[in-house]
Parts: sequence; structure tokens; C-alpha cells
Amino acid sequence: MNKKTISFYTIFAASALACRPVAVPRASVEQEPCGFGMTANSLCSAEGNVVVRAIDDRRILIAIDRQENQQPDGFVDDVFLYTATNADPLDGAGGQFKGHLEYSPGVLRVVNQEGPKVLLFVVPNVAASRDLKAGPGSRVFDHAIGLSHYAGWSGLRVARLNSLRSSAQCDGPAGACVEVDGIRIQFPA
Repeated sequence: MNKKTISFYTIFAASALACRPVAVPRASVEQEPCGFGMTANSLCSAEGNVVVRAIDDRRILIAIDRQENQQPDGFVDDVFLYTATNADPLDGAGGQFKGHLEYSPGVLRVVNQEGPKVLLFVVPNVAASRDLKAGPGSRVFDHAIGLSHYAGWSGLRVARLNSLRSSAQCDGPAGACVEVDGIRIQFPA
């Protein structure tokens, strides 16, 4: 490993311990190329029940219950956390719907298969963001502080996302952490 890789793992481990999310990678990088450690040129996708929820006017949570064996199981499989630099309200584009996600480091494209809505979340200056285009009528969020992805969640029901509330304990700035059922989730700050 080079110094840059070791530094990345050190920062990741420190941030994971600070917030203690329940996100645990499902498999190693070798077994799951779209999980933790995906490369800058990776383009991954998922189908299933999608939840897009504004936490406040700067933070948006996107979760998916992946369609496995033709039927989602009601549990969150992947979570994406987006934080904007300035207020950028979701304006009614959220909710729960059957959808398709495409993602690579620094970019997430959310397609509502039940309607014409397409949301694109982009971290500026990320080369991979050129791979996914918004298209006409899409809503683009491109003034980001960060976009985080957690895979391999265990035990968090999609329905419980409606009960998310601000967390009293947070190692980040005010409003950066939410919780439900004792699970604390920290947004990029």
C-alpha cells in the first residue's frame, strides 16, 4: 500500500468510529467491486424500492431496498448521504418509489421508474461525474460538500426511515447526524 491509500483507510476508520454507523460492507472489495473501495472508473447500479428524504435544506438521504429474487425484503441495503454547500431544497422530488440507481465515486443518478423524475447528485471536480448525465427535466444537485455511500446495512427497515430525527450526539457540525432505533447516521460535513 502507498501512503495515499494508508491515509485514506486511516481517515475512513476514524470517521467510521466517530459516528459508529451500522453500515458493514457485505463482502470484500474483491468479491463486490461496487462496494467499499470502488475505483474512480466504476459505474454501479441497483434496482428496487428507493427512498429520497430531505433531512433539512442541505442534507438528503437516499436509501434503496435492492430487488433480490424479484422482491425487495423491506430492509435498507444501501444508503447515500448528500450534503449541499448552501440551501438547496428537494422541492417535492422525494418520497418512496420503485427506482433505479446508478453511481460511481462522487455521483449518484436516481431514476423514478413510476414517473419522469430523475435526480442527479454530483460532487464537483470528480472525474467520474462526467459518466452520468442528468437529461432534460432532471433535477441536479451539484453544489456539494460531499456524497457518502454505505452498503451492507443490517436490520434497518425502510419504513423506519420516516422516524429519523436529529441526533443529540454528533462528532460533526450541528444537524450532521440523524438517528433512528439507536442507529446514528452522520452526513458529510
